Amino acid sequence: MPDYYDPKYLRGVIKLIHPVKSFFKDRFFPEAVKFPTESVEFEFYDSGMKIAPYANGRSGPVAIEHEGYRVERYTPALLSMKRAITNDLIAQKLLGESPYNSGMTPEERAQEIAANDLEELTAMIYRKQEYMCARVLQDGQLAITGTGFNELADFGFTNIENTGSGDQWTSSYDIVGKLKTKAQLIRSQGLNPDTLILGVDAANALLDNTKIQKLLDNRRIISGQIDPKELESGCEYLGGLILPGLFCDIYCDNEYYYDDDTKTSKPYLDADTAILIDSKVRNNMLYGAITYIDQKSSQHVTEMNEYVPRTWVDVESSIQYISVSSRCLPCPVDIRSWAVMKDVI
Repeated sequence: MPDYYDPKYLRGVIKLIHPVKSFFKDRFFPEAVKFPTESVEFEFYDSGMKIAPYANGRSGPVAIEHEGYRVERYTPALLSMKRAITNDLIAQKLLGESPYNSGMTPEERAQEIAANDLEELTAMIYRKQEYMCARVLQDGQLAITGTGFNELADFGFTNIENTGSGDQWTSSYDIVGKLKTKAQLIRSQGLNPDTLILGVDAANALLDNTKIQKLLDNRRIISGQIDPKELESGCEYLGGLILPGLFCDIYCDNEYYYDDDTKTSKPYLDADTAILIDSKVRNNMLYGAITYIDQKSSQHVTEMNEYVPRTWVDVESSIQYISVSSRCLPCPVDIRSWAVMKDVI
């Protein structure tokens, strides 16, 4: 019979948990890079499109300098939560359990509670990671705040535009021209912006735009197509634009998270924001190691994993604790692979 509270067993359970909807993390930060230390290193490089120079045959080859890249070291903030399983808790029936003669023992009920707690705590970390990825893409940086710390992970992203009052996406505004300009800027770096992600208000402004509507009404040349459908990731696929200088799929992110500070639900992507990005650039999710004292051995243990589940017991109080921790940071590989337009509506 397995030890349901053994960390090895719990790690296996986490792998079986169906992740929450995570469009930004799964599509744009799919690569997990684990470090043996709490600190992580992230590398940046600027893409380029240099062509080969002519060489004088008598002088030999032309010397080409290696392109440099920037390396920074950072200790990601720890995400760590715990739940307590008490005698009072396991004495009560579970949600959906028959109030009479259910046949479930307190020990079995404790295991059921632990499994539910593990799933809920892990889902909270999934949502936090989705939030982090979304903020990095729309801000180019990540504000990390909490009790006792206030930090900023700045990736040096500059291709961001706060639209003024005279340049907003009205029904007559040249949205196509704006998107072509942004696409050309990204393409000049040797990249291919193939995905447009819109907040809810930005998506409505795009669909209400006169020029976009004319493109969609063209029956002879397929320059635009709206084909709405919801993806498993939670993002809505709206269709595509196929134009000279602009060839991209369009998505509307309409997923929300609960902000415990304001006690309100907020969208992962700001409603008035648009992101044009090369989806083939595979960014990284960096994971620092987590160190704790193992209760059985009373020794320090360091785990190099994406998610670290633990259990321990306070014998005197008869309380079983279960926790999940992660030390993670989304890191873009090429900061020229996307462009952001804010306050478009």
